[in-house]
Amino acid sequence: MSAIVFRISEWGITPNRLAVLGGNVLILTNLLLVTDKLLRAMFNKSEPEEVEKIVSKFLTVYCSWTVIVVFIFPLVFNFR
Repeated sequence: MSAIVFRISEWGITPNRLAVLGGNVLILTNLLLVTDKLLRAMFNKSEPEEVEKIVSKFLTVYCSWTVIVVFIFPLVFNFR
C-alpha cells in the first residue's frame, strides 16, 4: 500500500493506481474486522458465527467497489 501511495504522490492519480489503492484499503479493513471477530470468539466474548457474518457482509462491499471501478472509473477518467 505504501508503494501505491508513493506512486500517487510522485506521479499523480491514474485509474489503475486508484483501483489498487482502494482494493488494498478494503482488504486491510476486512482483515482487521475478521481478526477482531476471531479474537472475540476465541476469548468467548462473541459467537463464532459473527466471523461468518462479517465475511458475508463484506462481500457486498467488494462487489460495490468492483461496480465503481468497472462503470464509474471510465466516466471519471474520460476512458483513459
